Amino acid sequence: MAQAGSTPPTEIPEATPPRYPMTDYSFTLQAIMELQRTVGGLTEAVNALKNRTEKQAEILDKISHRIYAASVVIAIALPILAFLVNLIAPTLLTALHLPTPK
Repeated sequence: MAQAGSTPPTEIPEATPPRYPMTDYSFTLQAIMELQRTVGGLTEAVNALKNRTEKQAEILDKISHRIYAASVVIAIALPILAFLVNLIAPTLLTALHLPTPK
């Protein structure tokens, strides 16, 4: 809102802001090149980490398969072993008894 006693300016300034000619783009180009180099290094580091994690995932997968196979072998061998011990134990116990002297 305009005040009651104010008057609009009578003339507009004729001066335009000065232009600074930028004929040398070396600073901008250097900054962009440095940025590209840094981004390239980060990309390479991320790819290296990705490859490492893939290798570790394969190793963990192999270990989990070995643990699963060992548990299956134990689950099958333990009852068979217990059955055989149950069959052989009475025979061994009677064979170990010495004849009683008369």
